[in-house]
Amino acid sequence: MKAIIAAATTLSLIVAPAFTETAVAEEASSADVISLAEDYLAAYSTFDTAKFGPFYADNAVFSDPTSHGFAPGGGAFEYDGKAAIVKGLGDYAAQYKSFSVHYDLERRYESGGVVVFIAALTYESTSKDGKTYTGTNPVVTVVEVRHGKVVRHTDYYDYRENAVDLRAD
Repeated sequence: MKAIIAAATTLSLIVAPAFTETAVAEEASSADVISLAEDYLAAYSTFDTAKFGPFYADNAVFSDPTSHGFAPGGGAFEYDGKAAIVKGLGDYAAQYKSFSVHYDLERRYESGGVVVFIAALTYESTSKDGKTYTGTNPVVTVVEVRHGKVVRHTDYYDYRENAVDLRAD
């Protein structure tokens, strides 16, 4: 019995460091995670699916719990899976002749692969009939990165204020 315990102890001393080193090697540095999240956000801001689509993991989730009643059809911007995100956001942008957003970053931080952006978000859009819409409101965008891909994008946006300030030029 003592021989089995000794063998198990020796094996754990050999194997445990290998697992720890592998796990650490797979984790990206904070700077790499932030860089990827910033590059993703720049691509996302264009609402060009060819630019932002490649950033997503196949099982990614896009969620905006603050958008209930403001998204097309009165629902919310909630998409599960890369294909659904690209289609949903692409269809939304396709309603407009042009559509983009700009983040005026107030604060950004990363912890555990999650990057939090606190910003004033300015949107600019032109409808198919030529009306221009602009507005700026607070937003918190949370981007989670795993293995070099965006696995979750969650927005918290002030839609009510936006609805009051929406103006056609």
